[in-house]
Parts: sequence; C-alpha cells; structure tokens
Amino acid sequence: MIINTVYSSTTSPSSESSFVYDNQTIGLKKGDGETCMSVTFQVKILNEQNNNSVPIDFHLPSGLIKGKCAPDRKSEAIISSTIEESDGRTKTLKFVFRTEEMRVKRVDELRWQLNKVVYVEKFAGSSAVFESDNSSVIFSAPLTQKYVCEDRINVTLHSENFDFPILVMFSPEIDVQPYGPKSNFYLCERTRKRTLSESLQNRSTVFCGVVLALSSIAHIVGHMLRRHFMPHRKELYENLDRLPAIN
Repeated sequence: MIINTVYSSTTSPSSESSFVYDNQTIGLKKGDGETCMSVTFQVKILNEQNNNSVPIDFHLPSGLIKGKCAPDRKSEAIISSTIEESDGRTKTLKFVFRTEEMRVKRVDELRWQLNKVVYVEKFAGSSAVFESDNSSVIFSAPLTQKYVCEDRINVTLHSENFDFPILVMFSPEIDVQPYGPKSNFYLCERTRKRTLSESLQNRSTVFCGVVLALSSIAHIVGHMLRRHFMPHRKELYENLDRLPAIN
C-alpha cells in the first residue's frame, strides 16, 4: 500500500490522508485511520477533437491523490488524481460527490451521487477545463451502500473555451463508496438489466432444448408404436428387412 499525505488549502497538513491499494483502488482516510472514501475503476480519456477515436489511459493510482472527506451527510466529498507528464504537461481528473433526498418506491431516501467530473490539462502556462453537465447524475446509490457496476459507463465533458467534447470512459469493474466504509453493495441498473436479460435468455435456451428433446423422443416412440400396431406397416418394414443387399 502506498500512502500519500493530503494537504488542505492552508499550509498545515490535513487530518486526512490518501491511499493507493493494489494499484487499482484510490481513497481517503480520516486521522483515526477510518476509510471515508474508496474508488475503484479504470478510466480512459477520449479527446474528440478532429474526430479522434483513440482513447488514452488515465491511471488514477499513478497520480498525486488529493481530496476531502465529507464532514457530514450533507457535504460534498471530492477526490482527484494529478499526473505530470515528461513534457511538463499536467492532467487532473476530479470527481465530486454529493448527497440528495430522492423518492424511491414512495419513500424518501438519502442517496449519494457522483454528479460532476472535471478534467483539467495544463501546459506552458495555459490550461483547459472540461466539466460534465451540472444536471447529470453519473453514479448513485443509497448513502450506506457502495456502487458496483460491471458495465462500461461514458461521461461527456464540455468546455466553454473549446467546441469539441472530451469523453471520460469508465471501464468495469466499477466499485465506489464516497461516504464512509464499504458496506453491502448496490448493483447499477445497467448491470441488473443485462444480467436479468442474460438469465432469461439462458432459461429460454434450456427450455427450447428440453422441448426439442421431448419432441424427438415423442416422434421416435410414435414411429415405433405405428410399426407395432399397424399390421400392414409392420409387414412392409419386415419385407424391407428381407430385401437382398445390393453389391
């Protein structure tokens, strides 16, 4: 495990620290060592300028991890990773989480949301900032549950200064819990629908196989019964059996 100290906006160190685990998971811990945020996913960045179609890996654990835990259930939680390239270019990917009361099955439920993704690139004194739509909800789960998704999720970012978008591509497995330690998981709707569809398809395939097998057996049994109980057919089959072989 690699531990990097996180500093607040002041000059004194914060009581929170960042961590990277197994070169896949990044997160934040409080001063008492309790994990307050954990994020696991692989990300690629696709700059769609000039119809570019080749995404670039953004390996979050390789960067400098910073952020802040939510001091309470109503506050934002933020985590970011900044990677410095050999040519002096720096790239930052930031994720902003918040909570909101939502109506779920006629009951008000407090849920956390990943509602903003920000990509910043700086080079030679200039910078470009791309952000997701303020109204978008990228990930969402009940406050005490981690979000798990086994499908790809793409988020489009825009900039006021550029006329082309940037696509942030989240690859499975996605595992996120921005408010407190991990508990039981919430499976994303896309994965639930796909899993249900595959399950129904598999059941349909098995059912069709059983029907075909039963139909074949019924056909063979019917053929044997007709041969046994219909004398003229039985005699015909016996005559065929006595025909001389053709050399």
